[in-house]
Amino acid sequence: MPKAPKPKKQRTPAQRARRRITIGGVVALLLGVVAVVVLTVYVGNRALIAKDQLQAAQGQLTTFKSALGQPNAPSTAALYTKLQANTSRAAQQVDDPVWSLYEKIPVVGPNLKAFRQTADLVNDLVHDGVGPLAKAADGVSVDSLKPHDGGIDIEPLKKLTPAIGDIDDAITAADKHAAAIDTKDVVPQLKEPIGQVQSMLQEAAPLTHELRKVMPVLYPALGGEGTRHYLLIFQNNAEERASGGNPASMAMLVVNDGKIKLGKQGDSGNFPHPYTVPPFTPKGAGNGDWPKIYTDYASTYVTNITMTPDFPSTAKMARAMWKNVYGGKVDGVISFDPVALSYLLKATGPVKLADGTMIDSTNAVPFLLYDVYAKYPLPDVQDAVFASAAQGVFSAVTGGQGDPKSYLAQLQPMMDEQRLKMWSVRDDEEKLLMDSPLGNMLPEDNTEKTVLGVYNNDDATSKMSYFMDEQIKVTTNTCKADPQYTVSAKVINTLPAARAYSLPEYVKAHQPRIVPGGDRQWVQVYGPVGAKLKAVYVDGEKVVWGTNFSFKFNTNYDATGQLDHRPAVKGTMYDRPVGSVSINMGPASSKTVKAVFTGGTDTSKTVEVSHTPKVRPVPVEITSAKCG
Repeated sequence: MPKAPKPKKQRTPAQRARRRITIGGVVALLLGVVAVVVLTVYVGNRALIAKDQLQAAQGQLTTFKSALGQPNAPSTAALYTKLQANTSRAAQQVDDPVWSLYEKIPVVGPNLKAFRQTADLVNDLVHDGVGPLAKAADGVSVDSLKPHDGGIDIEPLKKLTPAIGDIDDAITAADKHAAAIDTKDVVPQLKEPIGQVQSMLQEAAPLTHELRKVMPVLYPALGGEGTRHYLLIFQNNAEERASGGNPASMAMLVVNDGKIKLGKQGDSGNFPHPYTVPPFTPKGAGNGDWPKIYTDYASTYVTNITMTPDFPSTAKMARAMWKNVYGGKVDGVISFDPVALSYLLKATGPVKLADGTMIDSTNAVPFLLYDVYAKYPLPDVQDAVFASAAQGVFSAVTGGQGDPKSYLAQLQPMMDEQRLKMWSVRDDEEKLLMDSPLGNMLPEDNTEKTVLGVYNNDDATSKMSYFMDEQIKVTTNTCKADPQYTVSAKVINTLPAARAYSLPEYVKAHQPRIVPGGDRQWVQVYGPVGAKLKAVYVDGEKVVWGTNFSFKFNTNYDATGQLDHRPAVKGTMYDRPVGSVSINMGPASSKTVKAVFTGGTDTSKTVEVSHTPKVRPVPVEITSAKCG
């Protein structure tokens, strides 16, 4: 017989209620999980879209940067439109309430927050900075700034100036926001690109800061707000001076609305020699020992105004002397030398002079600093050749000969070697110049770098400096509170003894007590700002200090120049200790001047040497003591 079914157990009302609650909880949990999954997918999807948009923007930005300043390039305004569309959509994806909620979740949250911050700052940078630049730079190429028909189109500079301010503001803000992104708990895949953005902004910020300072003065400096007059001095390295050489050749550049003309040209013969009353003598702060270190010769002869490494002093003397003889306005002074001219010829190509000589980057220096004296014994003819060289190169530059990129490439070595210098009568422009390598040879303090100076001033009224080389060695010990700097300058006369009697008359020295093929010069050594000059030696003989008036009190012939009536003097210039000694050497010989300085004010451990720009490169070797 089949078994009878068991009767079902009846649940109590309480049990039935608990079951409904359990089922409801499971359903709620499942719905919650589904919601989390959906929301996670939602956030993840937005993250992928934002990532794709930022990657597309990166490509667009690369194209945009490549198009800036290039001829026949795509419209920068059109490229910006595409770029901004990418960054804007990326920012829209991450600026979302759900995204903000997920930023509070451990592990995931820090990554989402860092991603959002990056997308937002990139979008703001593009909108606020790249946008104005794209509109101002549209259609402007490097070639459009190239000189032609005797001038430069300066209207693009006027358009670009406010845009540079906008992008500087945008980069400054982006740099600040990028630095605030916390990547401590961010996965490496995201941390690396964020780090790249941070590094890029840190590198770009100083550049845009400098451009922002420079751009507002370029337009007026090129005659955009009225005619400018710039005195051009050409320093002859064959007769050395501290900042380069004898500035015997000068010319006036007249600039109006970008058009550049070469005005009056002069040479040392056009100026009183000497001036009974100097038109200008450097005085005031920093120049207290001028009479002792440089004497009146520096301010009464136009050929000696470059004896100081302080270019503002040189420029003010040049301006005063020019105005004394020629009158008129002088808004600024520009200086360069034949070596800088040879760099310029790399951009322009060869230039033909009035006498038929072709000069280029390979032969300009030997021709202008030596060959011309052998070929043309008369000073007037020599001056005519120099004037022809200046006119020829000027015409090549203003006529658009050469590639603008080549000009920019050659500008760097001119500045690095301190062969190109500028001064302005206007305070705002001069402040910019003084903050750059163009403004001066010695910085005003030691905070960014501790700079030592070694300068040569020919004292033989010759062109023998063409044969003078120099090697500089510096040893430093900055481990102590009172740092020490030892500077050794070996001056070498490279002329072979066999050539001593075959030199052109205009090249050789004619001063008493200088042997054939020999040379005499002052060597000046400058220490750090606020330092002390402990001692100076010439070929190991310790210098005995005298004054410019009492050479007879110098007791060491070899070390103080007593025989030549050239005292060794020391003092303070530009808040720096300076010693000046005379050396006299024959052909194929050398002398070494060594100076020891101690102390300094706010000295940086980065040590550099500023020296006279010579015919050939000057090797500088710096050895620092190892601390602790």
